[in-house]
Amino acid sequence: MRYFIGLVLLFAWLGTANSLTPLPDSSPSFFSGEWGGTGEQGTYCYLNLSADGRGWVLIDGGSGDWLGARMQWRNLKQTLQVEKIIPLAASTQRRIMPLAQFVLRSGFNQSLNLTWNAQSYGCQLQKIETMTHHLNRARSTIDGLLQGESK
Repeated sequence: MRYFIGLVLLFAWLGTANSLTPLPDSSPSFFSGEWGGTGEQGTYCYLNLSADGRGWVLIDGGSGDWLGARMQWRNLKQTLQVEKIIPLAASTQRRIMPLAQFVLRSGFNQSLNLTWNAQSYGCQLQKIETMTHHLNRARSTIDGLLQGESK
């Protein structure tokens, strides 16, 4: 009887654990959108990820020139998986050099880390939509504080 009760409690506990933790999101919309962020020495990184699994990567290492590539990607249980990298053609007019390899890692709170060579620490990226929302909230808070001071 104790064995049976222990088994029932185990299955009840496992069932509640799943209901408290949502399953990982594997939809393309989880990562799709524009991403931006910075790294060391004035580095700026930009990603544009489409819901159809295609995307663009641009990296400005601080000099004003871009390293660039197109990519194919997929969402594997909230882990961004790069399937294929297609370096952009070099263009002196647009100041673009091909980016042959890079690594994207998923982080906490829907953030990404982009590295492209052993010498760089890479860029920390967030969705631009999220950054814009936080920026607007901060501006609104400052405006409210300034209006409170003027009264």
